Amino acid sequence: MAKKTSKSAKQEGKLITAKFSLTRDMISAELGKQETAKPKKRGVAEAATAPAERKFYPDFDIGRFEGEPHLVWVRPDIFRHEPNPGLAFRFIRASGEVIEPGLMYTDGGSIPRALWFIKDLSPWSYAPAFLIHDWLFDLHHCGQTGKSFEEVRDILLEGVRTLMETKVCPLDRLAFDTIYAGIDSFVARQVWDNPGCHLP
Repeated sequence: MAKKTSKSAKQEGKLITAKFSLTRDMISAELGKQETAKPKKRGVAEAATAPAERKFYPDFDIGRFEGEPHLVWVRPDIFRHEPNPGLAFRFIRASGEVIEPGLMYTDGGSIPRALWFIKDLSPWSYAPAFLIHDWLFDLHHCGQTGKSFEEVRDILLEGVRTLMETKVCPLDRLAFDTIYAGIDSFVARQVWDNPGCHLP
């Protein structure tokens, strides 16, 4: 691989810093708040405008993964996904939609270190699903997709369920629910709402 010029290395550094400005510690703090928050009683008007009910593991479709991701180490905990033309990595949803990530930076899944004690849960445990999710977030930030936060969240969970049901990863409902809580958190929505395109 050719050595990066000083200018391109600086540009890459700026992109990475911008994309990963929200840390796993912030997500960890948010998860702690969600666990301790007490549900409030809602009035009729409030209930009418409330978000849709939470989904559960069986509610998510099973798709399939094809090809292989190709990750290049950039710096500690940061990798660059470089598409492999001969064995393109993609996720095919049950609906037939094909999602094929391009060149992007990733830190795997934003699983706080404090939660790594959960068996089979780390930033790379469900890497194929996390990569698809990262790609869709980047497309959103670059104005290249009309998908909503909720749809992108559900695609990640479809990917995780697919990995579990096809026995690529152990079927672990605690891990699934923890990923759901993290990706549906206030911090995840903050990341979604942050402006700026971070694709190379």
